[in-house]
Amino acid sequence: MEREKRVMLACPPTNMNELLAGTGVPPFVPSVDHSLTSCADCCADMWIGPNQRLVAARAPQATLLLCMACALIEQARRGGGTVGHLGGGQGRPRLPD
Repeated sequence: MEREKRVMLACPPTNMNELLAGTGVPPFVPSVDHSLTSCADCCADMWIGPNQRLVAARAPQATLLLCMACALIEQARRGGGTVGHLGGGQGRPRLPD
């Protein structure tokens, strides 16, 4: 499938807390169901949640696994798009400071 037609699955980078330091955003804590994978564009390590992993496994030729930074670049290249949510949230617990 053409790249422009593939569904982007944006995953948080492993250094998310370092990138968000000082912004007041609560720390990202991956759940035990998250696993490591690599961004298709920049090869950075990133966390993939169980819902994203399931979608990617069911339709590998129709999905594009990207880190959040590369996903923003790809979205701009495509001229925008619709942002959806795979219903996670359980995998993104936030710890109080």
